[in-house]
Parts: sequence; C-alpha cells; structure tokens
Amino acid sequence: MADQHIPTSADVGNMYDQSTDLLSEVMGGNIHLGYWRDDDDDSSVEEATDTLTDMVAERLALSAGHRVLDIGCGSGKPATRIAGKWSVHVTGVTISAQQVEVAGALPEVGEGNGQVAFRRADGMALPFDEARFDRVYAIESFLHMSDRATAVAEAARVLRPGGLLVVANPYQHGELSPREAQIVADNRRLFQIPPIGDAEEYTAHMVKAGLEIVETLDIGENVRRSHTLAAEVIRRTKDTADGAFSEELSEAADIIERFGDLPQIGYGLIAARRP
Repeated sequence: MADQHIPTSADVGNMYDQSTDLLSEVMGGNIHLGYWRDDDDDSSVEEATDTLTDMVAERLALSAGHRVLDIGCGSGKPATRIAGKWSVHVTGVTISAQQVEVAGALPEVGEGNGQVAFRRADGMALPFDEARFDRVYAIESFLHMSDRATAVAEAARVLRPGGLLVVANPYQHGELSPREAQIVADNRRLFQIPPIGDAEEYTAHMVKAGLEIVETLDIGENVRRSHTLAAEVIRRTKDTADGAFSEELSEAADIIERFGDLPQIGYGLIAARRP
C-alpha cells in the first residue's frame, strides 16, 4: 500500500525547528541541495549550494530595486546572497520559528536594496497583498506543502504582472519497485514531505494559477552528489552524539543516501511569468 503520510504545516515547522542548525552545517550554510557541473567539478558543498542559489536568481532576471519574496527562506543565506549580488530587497518567509530567529539575526536585515527581512508565515496562506512583489522564488519549499496548488496560486497572487516565479524542487519520474517505494517513504517521513509528485504537477499548478511557463530544466544528475556528501557529514556528526540520537543520525544518513541514489528522483528548475 502506498504511503499516504501528509504532514501538516506544524509538522514541517517542528521538523525544521529541530534540524535547521544541523542541516545548515551539512549544506554549507544553506538548507538546499548543491549543483555540480560534472563529475570533475570539485566545488565544495557551500560553493555548490551557492551555485544553485545563483541559478535560481539568474532565472528571476533581477534588476536593482526589485522587491523579491523567498518562500521557505531556511537559514536566510540564499536571501542575503541574492539581495547583495543583485541589489534587491528580499523578504523571506518560513513556517519555522527557529529559522526566523536564525535568519532574523543576520546583519543584512533592513529595508533597503541589498537587505533582507524575515517573518514567520505559511506559504499556503501568504500574509501579503496581491501583486506585492516583482519576483518570487521557492527553493525546495513547495516540496513540503500538502496543498501545492494553493501554494502556487498564492505565489502567483502576490506576484506583479510581468513578474517571474522560479521554483526549484526534487520530483519523481518513473515507476518504483516496492523496495524503492519504501526508500521514498522513509525520506518523506524524515523530512515531512507529502507524496513527491512529478514535474508536470508543478507546471500544471502554474498554468492553472494563470502563469505562463518560461523554462523547465532537469538538473537531477547535477545535484545527486548532495545526498552522498550530506550523509557523510551526518555520519561524522553522529560519532560525537550520545546514545539514541547517534542511532537516529545514523539512520537518517542511510535514508538520505539511499534516496539520492534512486534514478527516478529528478530535480527541476521551473520558471514562469505572470502575464
């Protein structure tokens, strides 16, 4: 029987309250996967995760002075990087109180270009007026949302006409064997993820929300190394942990690595425009 686990927003928030510090350490200050050009690319995890941030930002076609929304801002590092490099203001929202505290302590917090602001909010019910932002992006956050159609519609609602939405997310393609389905189910429970869905699900939600698809790009093979490297760091961390927590970390590392090895797990960058 398929795993029907559907996390609530509170479940996702609690998970990140507990894991943000560890995940940030594992992923070089970011809390998303990294991009490597090819097998010969020797970028560090921090460099690779920053590269993925830049790939999202490049598809936003930013200009100085733009007001940008980051849905699922994590540690705040992507927002500060984008704000600083492109001289825009980024507002980040997250369901995690811990992430708001961490991101809100960054020295870049402010209201001007090159600065950032953070608040606690649910991506499925954004607390902003219609057409508030010039650009919107979501890096691996729609993945957690139980009603992705509503999340995409909310992103489209707060986007100004002519504005761009860029989404970066893992997705599933192809059938899974019972063993592979169990690996996916284990990863979903670890990270509080509803059924993963495929790339067509995201594009269909965007079209339904009135957006025009600009680009779809699969970079699944370029991010796959992230899982192996994350598992290695977690295994080193568990060696200094105590008792049951050490066992939990060991199990988490195994789940992450097995999930990353599945060829049916891709990763998409999707850009869309509000007419």
